Amino acid sequence: MLTTTYNGPGSSELRRRAGQEAAAFLRGLPVPRDPAAPLRACTEAMAQATTPAEVHALTELAAGGEEAGLIALRNLLRAAGDRCREQGHAQLAARYDRTSDLLDIADRTLFQLGIDLLAAAHDTLPDRPGPTPALVADAEGAPR
Repeated sequence: MLTTTYNGPGSSELRRRAGQEAAAFLRGLPVPRDPAAPLRACTEAMAQATTPAEVHALTELAAGGEEAGLIALRNLLRAAGDRCREQGHAQLAARYDRTSDLLDIADRTLFQLGIDLLAAAHDTLPDRPGPTPALVADAEGAPR
């Protein structure tokens, strides 16, 4: 494996410089100062969750669906990859794309985990009285 020697500023210095350079740009945008605040609120509320449904609802609120944090972050990374490609940094673009793909995997995994949690809770709930299921008829109309 070929490694490249980099003798420039360290990661902390690069991040500090980027923050200074982008400060005026960010001030002019309608982005929240703390984009992770809703996720932290869901995390704090998790301590109050007492049922699997509540745990699932908080996780779904924070991470599930196209409008939630996880997919929004995936979309941000895809956009970053597009910008890198436009600026001639194909290898960096590919890394952003691969990272966004990992978030797709995480989204599908969280979906299945939520279903598994709800199914496990359903299996442990006491039977509740409800309507009796109707007999299912076959093609000739006879009950099966």
